[in-house]
Amino acid sequence: MGKKDIIKIEGGMDHINLEILGYIDHNITVNIIRDNEIVEKKSLSLPKKITNIIQCKNPRCITSIEQGLPHVFYLSDAEKETYRCMYCEEKYSR
Repeated sequence: MGKKDIIKIEGGMDHINLEILGYIDHNITVNIIRDNEIVEKKSLSLPKKITNIIQCKNPRCITSIEQGLPHVFYLSDAEKETYRCMYCEEKYSR
């Protein structure tokens, strides 16, 4: 038998960004529990686009110059789990 890690988050699903959890580990399943019963199961995948989760390391990227711009990355290769900066195409591998 394998191991299971449990994260308990109270207060409803409206304030939870499942894209962040999908980026951290896309093989997890999120169980939504109400009144001590599982009412829904969600399998996560790598998000196609992530915003303000990782930062571009390219010093010439516009996000390094303009502080108010969001750090937006898109999934360029799902097999290698590679993301690229939307502005400068800098590669970010996990």
